[in-house]
Amino acid sequence: MKKALLLLLLFAGLACRASERPKYIFYFIGDGMGHNALALTEACLASEQGDSIGFGALRFTQFPVTGFATTWCANRRTTDSAAAGTALASDRKTSVGTIGMNAERTEPIHSIAVAAKEKGMRSGVATSVSIDHATPASFYAHQPTRNMYYEIGTDAPAAGLDLYAGSGFLKPEPKRQASLYDALAKAGYKITRGDNEIAGKRAVLMQTEGANPANLPLAIDRTPGDLTLPAITRRAIDFLMKDGGVRKGFFLMVEGGQIDWAAHNNDAASLVQEVKDFDSAICVALDFYREHPEQTLIVVTADHETGGLVLGRDNLGYDTYFGLLSAQKCSKGALKEAIEAAADWNAAKTLLGEKMGFGAQIAVTPQEWAELEEAYAKQPGKTADKVVEILARHTGAGWTTGSHTATYVPVFAIGASSELFNGRQDNTGIAAGLRKLIEGE
Repeated sequence: MKKALLLLLLFAGLACRASERPKYIFYFIGDGMGHNALALTEACLASEQGDSIGFGALRFTQFPVTGFATTWCANRRTTDSAAAGTALASDRKTSVGTIGMNAERTEPIHSIAVAAKEKGMRSGVATSVSIDHATPASFYAHQPTRNMYYEIGTDAPAAGLDLYAGSGFLKPEPKRQASLYDALAKAGYKITRGDNEIAGKRAVLMQTEGANPANLPLAIDRTPGDLTLPAITRRAIDFLMKDGGVRKGFFLMVEGGQIDWAAHNNDAASLVQEVKDFDSAICVALDFYREHPEQTLIVVTADHETGGLVLGRDNLGYDTYFGLLSAQKCSKGALKEAIEAAADWNAAKTLLGEKMGFGAQIAVTPQEWAELEEAYAKQPGKTADKVVEILARHTGAGWTTGSHTATYVPVFAIGASSELFNGRQDNTGIAAGLRKLIEGE
């Protein structure tokens, strides 16, 4: 509580500078991050401090400017990441599945990242998933469908942003097609792998050779040496401050892409760790902000909500036990692989004690053990689904879908001109505000 009060006082003191135009702009997008993802995470933060009733505080939820945004797209109330990413990147609505083009898919729509580059600012996009995934792609690519990964990738050198960072590219060298890496090299991009200083004037930062190009390891599954979103953010800032960044400023979009993936899996424990990791990446920018308070703007939002997460279940009445989520030591995906590798049900049952706290922290009933054994007998790989469902049952976390929802998403801001992002707005309004600041209109 004392720490949260100090943060509020700090932000309140700095908010008086909010009306100045920013030189350094950070745009953080938590993919799939709805209000309840934040509430659940903050409840778990409180539980870590021994408080089973109240809520802790993520750093970015304490920003002085707060609001919420609608996320509908041109042809559906419930959007996908391509249409929502395009709206957040360009201040224009488009149709589901479309990357950086109008709703009819006949004309390109140019993003604020490109606008920043054209105004002389350094400009980059970063993500915890692949660089050619829907949200980061919306800031540099123009393709009729989000699954055109190779074509999206080839748009990166054409757009000419200074930095692309993430887990990798999904289809960099398809058969009978020119190598994306060759195209990047020809355009002057140097590739840096792992958590190392980014080389070159134009650059790509990716994981080490052999790592999964689709995503960084989930925070809950992370091992020493893994590339992380906070590390990417730190390296990106250092890079963008070079070669004119100090003089002309920069624009950096950072996506927490796997908040969405955890929510699609209805994996509450993994979701909490991804939100905390996203907060850690924002704290890297917040450290920069403290050094440049009159010149920096940080905006945080989401493209949509995923999972229909709720905090409360019928079986528990008004009680919740979100602290029990800490018993889970790996993601649902990693648990699935471990269960499939187990020799038999007894080995799998032991594994559930080690990885999920079943039988120790989690008081699994005989009926629930029977459900799990039945699931294992039918298909071992599906057992993980039942496991996280039972854990949610014990904690009070609930889900209404494995897809997206049409609910409002949060908006937070701090710094120069942050007042533009206060209150209710549409997602296109966030991009419009940023475009106004970048283009000086």
